[in-house]
Amino acid sequence: MSKIKVLLVDDEWNMRNLIRIYLMKEGFEVKEASSGYEALAMMKQYEFDLIVLDVMMPGMDGWHVCKTIRETQTIPILMLTARTETKDKVHGLGIGADDYLTKPFEIEELLARVYSLLRRSMMYQLNKSQESIMELPNLKIYAEAREVHIHEANVDFTPKEFELLYFLTQNIQHTFSRDELVERLWGYDYTGDSRVVDTHIKNIREKMQRAGLGYNPVQTVWGVGYKFTVQGAKE
Repeated sequence: MSKIKVLLVDDEWNMRNLIRIYLMKEGFEVKEASSGYEALAMMKQYEFDLIVLDVMMPGMDGWHVCKTIRETQTIPILMLTARTETKDKVHGLGIGADDYLTKPFEIEELLARVYSLLRRSMMYQLNKSQESIMELPNLKIYAEAREVHIHEANVDFTPKEFELLYFLTQNIQHTFSRDELVERLWGYDYTGDSRVVDTHIKNIREKMQRAGLGYNPVQTVWGVGYKFTVQGAKE
């Protein structure tokens, strides 16, 4: 069985060395990049199962790297940063990061986050064999391909946006609170702000509207949370 491949991106050698040692002890194969540019170049050469990505790097920061990767790939991304502001966490998750860990951190927590992301990623890979299509007027959601088609055109969603949208479609008319959605999609050990859900819902709605969908299937239930509904789906 081939080893799980991790790309570790951080401009600080000491931090990279520490994380590399522990990841290799866990049996992972680790490649290192000291800059955003080097990371993107390595992404073209190798196929990775997960990326550990520092935010604050000179030249090209981790946010830029994350956004660039999300244009073409769904690989899990764990972002590392010394910035503790909630708005920074929400921003990182909003542009496509799967998890966000603040420095300084215990290595045990880092490993727990890594394994959590890999488990979720592998579950989605296993579920690809179960084809499922949600169809509404001018809207199709393909579970296996992880694609959303509006007016027969593919609309790009980040992995977390797709996961959130698809989860809601599997529970039509059921209202979920922000905390419930965070636990289902980010895991019980997520320590960020639940407002990250609002950011993803906003992005989903804007992309649907720009693509010409004439109705909003993701409804806000004021004071509670969100639900997916087929009501009002008229063209």
